[in-house]
Amino acid sequence: MKSMTNFRAAVAALALLTGSLPAAADTTAPKKITFLTNYVFNGRHAPFFVGVEKGFYKDAGFDVTIAPATGSGFVITAVDSGKADYGMADFSSVTQNVAKGAKVKAFTVYTDVTTNGLASLSPVAEPADVIGKKVAAGQTDSVRVILPIIFDAHKLDLSKIDWQSADPSVYFSLLLSGQVDMFTATSDGDVPALVKAADKQGKKVHFASFADWGYDMFGYVLLGARDSIEKNPEDAARFAEATKKAVEYSIAHPDEAAEIMVKYNPTMSLDTVKAQLAGALQSMQTPYTKKNGYGTATEERLKESIDLVKTALKLQTDVTPSDVFVQLGK
Repeated sequence: MKSMTNFRAAVAALALLTGSLPAAADTTAPKKITFLTNYVFNGRHAPFFVGVEKGFYKDAGFDVTIAPATGSGFVITAVDSGKADYGMADFSSVTQNVAKGAKVKAFTVYTDVTTNGLASLSPVAEPADVIGKKVAAGQTDSVRVILPIIFDAHKLDLSKIDWQSADPSVYFSLLLSGQVDMFTATSDGDVPALVKAADKQGKKVHFASFADWGYDMFGYVLLGARDSIEKNPEDAARFAEATKKAVEYSIAHPDEAAEIMVKYNPTMSLDTVKAQLAGALQSMQTPYTKKNGYGTATEERLKESIDLVKTALKLQTDVTPSDVFVQLGK
């Protein structure tokens, strides 16, 4: 009996040395995390699925579950409350929520400029044209922060914005049926699909870009819980780097990236995803990113963006760049 026990011990020791025991494999298992997109899935989110498909996140040590959300505000609340590990949200919404006490921090820039605007069936040439019109927007939609900033910059009365609370799933039907005059939309998400739906009814879609109205601020950023990032910045750094690889792959192989998105979401139209992704990739490749590098947020631009939000929304809390954005590796 004793010799059998010794034999088993020797086998166990050998297995440990060769790494064949299940326990040894478990120590290197990827960390399971949940990532929230800012909205229902569209082409803008293709790089995250590329990261899963190509193993970029797995190589970084993550087993990622990607889930859709209903707006930047929802994402911020979910991450702040521990219901998700990471998410993407509009920078202005992150700034506003941090000022109000949200314990989150952005750690990399996903889109350098906003793709937000207003979709309508008649031209909206300037911000003043919004006055007197019904604007559909979810309660957590980032445009509820962005449009007031634009109104403030153009010296327009914020109370003249006629918000119509609605779920994003009914935006199209509300506009096409004439129940609202416009809805908060993105050139890389909503517009391609809306154009298809409107064409069937013989209607023409117009899109007013906030960037064309002078809104110069970071678009979407990736964020996590403040305490988690400060205690373990290495995880956020690896996630950011894996996302960067996925974005770079998508830029080099846009058609394949769109096909991967549809592979994981079979109900989506490949042509629509391609159009959406093309718009998103444009917002990632700007003179600023060429100069400073993808994902980078300089102190100067952070301060300018934060000051713009503070002034427009009359935030009383003193918010600094380090409160909103963590410079990983510094």
